[in-house]
Amino acid sequence: MLSRPVLAIAMCLFACSVGEVPINSGPDGGNGGNNPCITRVAPPAPGHTHLAGGGTNAGLNCVNSACHLAGSTGANAPAYQYAGTVYIAGTRNPSAGATVQIKAGGMAYPAITDEAGNFSFPAGTVKGTFSATVVVSACPAVMTMPDALVSGGDPVEANCNGCHGAAGSKPPISL
Repeated sequence: MLSRPVLAIAMCLFACSVGEVPINSGPDGGNGGNNPCITRVAPPAPGHTHLAGGGTNAGLNCVNSACHLAGSTGANAPAYQYAGTVYIAGTRNPSAGATVQIKAGGMAYPAITDEAGNFSFPAGTVKGTFSATVVVSACPAVMTMPDALVSGGDPVEANCNGCHGAAGSKPPISL
């Protein structure tokens, strides 16, 4: 029988690549899309406090110059491919621990909202040209973006809050 430390190391060595999950796998929603509901993660990660101005910047456009735009990030900021904020339906309260999935090319790329409801996909998460489906879930709620997410184009399109924020043309992302 393996000791816990040896077992933990073995699991790490044989784990699949982080961030790429086949769409038809997993305990929740892994049945070919018949049940896309994913259980809320508890406890969620703490809300990230930004160096510039402090706070979580929930609801703000973060994929832009001097923030999280690839090739033009702020000081010590990682580059994001997509990012935004998820709220509890009918409120401006964060939906912490919800799963946001980009489904493209037979793969699902998940991100989990933090305590502030913010999520992000690191730059380069989904490679190449693609048209994807976006699903946000925290059982029993599931929301699918009605339009396809398409790669390329204006970096503003990577700001989910740009379309779904206060100045956007779409309602906030909510569950």
